[in-house]
Amino acid sequence: MIQQTAPMTLLELVDRIKEKSNDTLLSTISANGGKAEIKSIAPLETAGHGDVAFLANSKYRDAAGACKATALVLTEEDKQAIWGEKEPERILVITRNPYAWFAYALQIIFPQEQPEPGVDTRAVVEDGAVIDSTATVEAGVVIRKGAQVGPYCFVGANSVIGEGVVLGEHTRIYPNVTIYYGCRIGRRNIIHSGAVIGADGFGFAPLDRQYVKIPQIGAVETGDDVEIGANTCIDRGALQNTTIGQGTKIDDLVMIGHNCQVGKNVVLSGRTGLAGSTIIGDNVQAGGGSGFAGHLKVAAGSIIGGGAGVPSSIEKPDYYAGYMPAMPHREFYNILSVIKRLPEMRRQLKHLAEKVDSLKKE
Repeated sequence: MIQQTAPMTLLELVDRIKEKSNDTLLSTISANGGKAEIKSIAPLETAGHGDVAFLANSKYRDAAGACKATALVLTEEDKQAIWGEKEPERILVITRNPYAWFAYALQIIFPQEQPEPGVDTRAVVEDGAVIDSTATVEAGVVIRKGAQVGPYCFVGANSVIGEGVVLGEHTRIYPNVTIYYGCRIGRRNIIHSGAVIGADGFGFAPLDRQYVKIPQIGAVETGDDVEIGANTCIDRGALQNTTIGQGTKIDDLVMIGHNCQVGKNVVLSGRTGLAGSTIIGDNVQAGGGSGFAGHLKVAAGSIIGGGAGVPSSIEKPDYYAGYMPAMPHREFYNILSVIKRLPEMRRQLKHLAEKVDSLKKE
């Protein structure tokens, strides 16, 4: 449950953001602004007295200039673009990353309520499972033998924690999550409702027009500070673990196949699909609906546009995109008919080029 803290001064908020970011996000408050009382955070258009607003996208500079918030958070560049050498008659907070500032401010002003520790009497905990005394286990949860639920973990109603699963400290499992046997979840992970971690990878050996199931004896292992969206599926490996690196954020409805290795601080947007044995480098960003063919590598720092298909390895980091945008039905089929004729048109063009060269020689 989300709760709101009592009002605080702007200086207190700035200091707490500095602390929470390990001194990496520093801020400068305009003269005499530190004592201003901050009650909440609001959008540029609706912010008023007691609110702090932020400008993270320069195209909203006009709205920022007209904003009525008690304090406005922005970069020095945006300040100069809006007011130039004039001194604005408002309290400004100058920082290099207003969007991250906003994220920390929300965490501080609207902290997540810590549930009471304990195991609900309606939960099923098998012999041999170990649950830290500071953890919370809600009704309907099933925790199999050998599982370990670490300090300050939260396991939401009706979730299933399989045999031998390890949950790192401060990890939050929302209701109706299933984590299959042997998986290891890092510290401070967040796994949203409906996610399935560690189901069998899609492995079958063809034999005489039938398919022989390949037992999937690996597991899934996630690093610290990973977030996994609702109804996302991460399959266990066939022989080795499927791995998700530290700090990676995975959106809703993402599919990660068996033996995939996802690096650190990767972002996978909704409906992204990774076929088996895909290796994603650190700091890759994949847009919604993108797909990876499997058994390929994507260079660290690459950006994959929404809806793009990646059929083979990407060796050099860059921005990659490739899809056909929505268009009128008739126009699409006209284009499709041309695409089908491209091989023929290529042969004709080559033939005409040869004739032109022949005529030039004559």
